[in-house]
Amino acid sequence: MRHRIRKAKLGRTTEHRTAMLANLVCSLIKHRRIETTLAKAKAARVVADKMVTLGKKGQDEKNALKYRRLISARLQRRPRRHFPKKNGVSGRDQRKIWREHEDVVRILLEEIAPGFADRSGGYTRVIKLNRRQGDAAEMALLEWVKDGDIPAAEEKPAKKEKKPKAEEEESKAEEEESKAEEEESKAEEEESKAEEEESKAEEEESPESEEKASEGDKKSE
Repeated sequence: MRHRIRKAKLGRTTEHRTAMLANLVCSLIKHRRIETTLAKAKAARVVADKMVTLGKKGQDEKNALKYRRLISARLQRRPRRHFPKKNGVSGRDQRKIWREHEDVVRILLEEIAPGFADRSGGYTRVIKLNRRQGDAAEMALLEWVKDGDIPAAEEKPAKKEKKPKAEEEESKAEEEESKAEEEESKAEEEESKAEEEESKAEEEESPESEEKASEGDKKSE
């Protein structure tokens, strides 16, 4: 009976589940961030944290070989020794490429574990994403935690918070008042322009009327 056992089965057999989680953790070590379903991310997070703990213990030279073997056994990654020549690339060059980009145990022990020397736990974070199209599965990002860094979800600009209805109504009323004031100011400007035009027209008509009056006086004489 499974009393007090809280392990996610993920709908797979034991062998399939352990291999899948090992592959997820290896991808996390190589790429530093992976996108998967929320259930798998939570299950892989446990394994990743345990691997970092083993990597921190393996920093000691006396126990380095012991913990290196434990990590490779859990992640199902045996060390490669034979690299035949392929596509004109020598075995020595292929070994360097594999060691830099594919040797998961070396990356964990030399690059990731030393960065968590002052941290006692919580080496990974799970960030929820939208649901996947097709089966509507909950998606999530699984990534390593660094002191002072920004999560991937927070790098994007945050959405504007919705204001309460009362504040929205007040803002709308203020906008309407400002629009009404602008319209009134425009109307006043138009009226002032019309008055100026009328005054100019009167000034232009005044000399013509004086000329006509003078011509009438001359005729009467």
